[in-house]
Amino acid sequence: MANEVIGIAGCGAMGEPIAQRLLAAGFEVWIHDVRPLSEFGAIATYMVEDAAEFARRCNIVISVVRDVSQTRSLLFGEAQGIVHGDNPPEVLVISSTVSPRFIRQLLTELPRKTELVDAAMSGAPYRAREGTLSFMIGGSDIVIDRLMPILDVVGNRHFRLGNVGMGMTTKVLNNYCAASSVVATHRVLGMALTLGLDRRSLLEVMRHSSG
Repeated sequence: MANEVIGIAGCGAMGEPIAQRLLAAGFEVWIHDVRPLSEFGAIATYMVEDAAEFARRCNIVISVVRDVSQTRSLLFGEAQGIVHGDNPPEVLVISSTVSPRFIRQLLTELPRKTELVDAAMSGAPYRAREGTLSFMIGGSDIVIDRLMPILDVVGNRHFRLGNVGMGMTTKVLNNYCAASSVVATHRVLGMALTLGLDRRSLLEVMRHSSG
């Protein structure tokens, strides 16, 4: 634990509770966010505004920024660009929900000295605070083994799914299944109304029956 210095990029709804749990567990943690320090409370003590200094301090960076655009700015942007300096992170963990294609593309763009892992998260901010997130992980087993003491603090289910990109692929497919279920349920309830069936009764049956 003492040898790992963890950087959390993005101190939003997920990044802040993840950082808090890691700090409480005794890890050395630094946080980087593009917003001014005045927007943060006590955790601002651990924030590093300068991206180059943030990259220099941290050998493992977990990115929980919003999307592909923010990820690109963090990694390669003129104002941030944490992999451009002389001390890029040894391990970069992408936990933002981005496309599998983007993850695979990063493999060709990152410095050779930076190992990439995609560790897609499932769970709301309260689960991050409780340490009960689920992680869908793609990457080298050796690197994932190194990350497990960290991921164990913030999650209680960890699925190793293969090479880099497989974690995000699984997250996207899982989201697709969830969205499909919502659409199917909406259509079924519409049909129930058309057929004169009480929708509350139908939902009660669906809650307790599988077919």
